[in-house]
Amino acid sequence: MKRLAIAVVHGLGSEDEFYSVELKHRITEEYVKAAEGRLEDELLFHEIYWGDLVKEELTSFRDRVNYKGDLAYQNLRSIMTDAQALALLYRPGTEIYEQINNRIRDGLRKFASHRRVDQNETPLVILAHSYGGVMMTHYIREMQKSESEISNFESMKTLAGYITFGNPLGLYALESADSILGKPCNIVGEALDDDMKKRARWYNFYDKDDIVAYPLKGLSEEYNEYVHGDFEINVGSAATSWNPACHTGYWEDKDFYRPVADFIGELKAPHAFWQS
Repeated sequence: MKRLAIAVVHGLGSEDEFYSVELKHRITEEYVKAAEGRLEDELLFHEIYWGDLVKEELTSFRDRVNYKGDLAYQNLRSIMTDAQALALLYRPGTEIYEQINNRIRDGLRKFASHRRVDQNETPLVILAHSYGGVMMTHYIREMQKSESEISNFESMKTLAGYITFGNPLGLYALESADSILGKPCNIVGEALDDDMKKRARWYNFYDKDDIVAYPLKGLSEEYNEYVHGDFEINVGSAATSWNPACHTGYWEDKDFYRPVADFIGELKAPHAFWQS
């Protein structure tokens, strides 16, 4: 049985470990029930967690800056201040940059060691929320340029799918900023077979009320080439779906996890799928 590996990377508002457990269950349930003969065992999930590396510092900042206790819109303010803080903390040359990249590297190494992962061939899909999309897009590019002797799986050579959601990457693509973090990446792994290369996709999901998230295809010719689709969806609860607090609502919303499950199904469909 050929399996698909799915790595999940969090962003703003997901600073607690095991944040992806419910998303895993939802995607798997949708995948299995969508077609006869599908099995849970066909999908391997692995969570990459880096929130603990910045949580204490961000929490301390929010407490200190609000020493008067009079700042309004605390939930929204937390999203915005954390986004600004991460833009300062996660950049080449900083300690946090190295720590987070090492955490991603260690997570992928651990995933590659899974007994059901073939390090040379198992296709990899990455789901990256919010600032996790900035980190992973940069990391993918760096791995593709690297000459280090690591497995195809760890070096992104079996990358077959990239799902970004609630992604602020557009801000880093400002031409005058010329930020290394604002460059897109080709997500079609060179070690994939020809059939899987045809199926590989980068899909970007955003809610128009999510002020952190942006579409990507219009940013540059490179983005237009590498991103296969921007999809505007509506996420969040009755209290958040109409305002910026929806930024953390993707994880449990069917408008997000159902199309993700559909994409995974397309990746694993028989070859005849592409002949129809």
